[in-house]
Amino acid sequence: MLLNLKGKIWLLDEIHSFTGYEGKASTKLNELCEKLVSDDFQAEVKEFNNLDTLQERLSTQDMVDINYLAKDGRWHATGFIVKKRDESGKVTNVLHVTRLLSEQKVKQIEESIIIKEEKKAAELANKAKSDFLFSMSHDIRTPMNAILGYSQLMRKELTDPKLISYQEKIEHSGNLLLSIINNVLDMARIESGKVELDEECVNTSAVITELMSVFEEDAKKKNITITSDWGLKHTHLMIDKTKMKEVFLNLVSNAVKYTLDGGSISIKSTELPYEKDGYVLVKTEIEDTGIGMSEEYLPHLFDAFTRENNTTTTKIIGTGLGMPIVKKLVELMNGTIEVESELGKGTKFTLIIPHRLIDEAYFSKMNVELEDQTKEVFNGKNILLAEDNELNAEIAIAIMEEGGATIEHVEDGIQCVAKIEKMPAGYYDFILMDIQMPNMDGYKATQTIRKLKEKEKANIPIIAMTANAFEEDKKNAFAAGMDGHIAKPLDIKRVGESIISILKHDSISEYA
Repeated sequence: MLLNLKGKIWLLDEIHSFTGYEGKASTKLNELCEKLVSDDFQAEVKEFNNLDTLQERLSTQDMVDINYLAKDGRWHATGFIVKKRDESGKVTNVLHVTRLLSEQKVKQIEESIIIKEEKKAAELANKAKSDFLFSMSHDIRTPMNAILGYSQLMRKELTDPKLISYQEKIEHSGNLLLSIINNVLDMARIESGKVELDEECVNTSAVITELMSVFEEDAKKKNITITSDWGLKHTHLMIDKTKMKEVFLNLVSNAVKYTLDGGSISIKSTELPYEKDGYVLVKTEIEDTGIGMSEEYLPHLFDAFTRENNTTTTKIIGTGLGMPIVKKLVELMNGTIEVESELGKGTKFTLIIPHRLIDEAYFSKMNVELEDQTKEVFNGKNILLAEDNELNAEIAIAIMEEGGATIEHVEDGIQCVAKIEKMPAGYYDFILMDIQMPNMDGYKATQTIRKLKEKEKANIPIIAMTANAFEEDKKNAFAAGMDGHIAKPLDIKRVGESIISILKHDSISEYA
């Protein structure tokens, strides 16, 4: 079919039976499409046949084509070939051609379609997984907030050293469980490259101390001796504490599980020289006298869902996910992990991870100042708390009232907005806002407050205090007009630090 781009058309005799002898070129092409092209491809072919865009598509080439499935079940290629251009190079005449595709080409197309369908299915599966993780995160964090919150409140009432020790172990274990939850929920993001390190200044020895207390009872039951030598010159380093704990948790947990009665486990850390200014390399060796692993299995240690067959005889339950998580987290921290093991003689893991240095004197000074400010941050403040969960509200109120604050509690966004509208400007110092609430959620309540006519009311500091703890949740909170984000379970120190930062108009504070 020869087409003049001004609208004229010359048809071959073979297609007269489909379209007749008269009509505009664009009309004829659409008629041919409707009669010959399968329904699934008609929209795509009609868009391709749009003569209004053809001039531009052929401006730098002499042919464009597209593949489609015909109603007769066969694959065709249709295209436009330039037959004539004017003096300026504009296309004036094109040849519209259609041909059957070879079996080889059809096979390539079908394989391509399968790949696209698999990709689409994977994207849908990932979305379903993200939705599930979002819901799971919120549902788990809500009771975790109660467990850790009441544990902290109970600590203030205890005087018996034995009970204090029990409380500390509950709190440490709860925090480690929370660390596991955080990292399991982050695995999809690690794999997709979306997870970033959330570093903070950490007392390095405290990381191991907390872990040692968690495994103390299990080690005692098996008469296992655990020793640690945290021989670092620098007391404080910039570390993603949650991810680092998860790494050590997996490695030490495995050492305890696979070390027989009367065995031993050693944890030793040393500093190595590093050419990058402002950083130090920390080498940590975790060695046990356990059952060990075979030489054949070691290359598969970091594969997901793998466990060495001989370990099944120990009746130790495991998913085979611990080591893959460890490796991914270590690599995320720009570190390396190596393993040496021999059946019946034990296993040794060696981690080498770079960490950013901080000025010890400056940190000590700032930490003391921050602690003093945190103690006073609630004193005399009038706070509006929007929280529908009674346990969470009780914990938050107890924490802030102990600091000298006055709390007014509402159970949804509608009540929160009504309070702000009713009371005079400046009556509340700030709002702690839950996200998932009935009637009106925290996002909508914040947006409504930000639109109030009285500027002082509209600009009141609003801090998200929520079990929605993903990076997307933080971004959504800030996009809705909130000034900060604090993830449950609540940590009184971090709540105070966040509020100090916001009230001083510092940079947005994000705590996970």
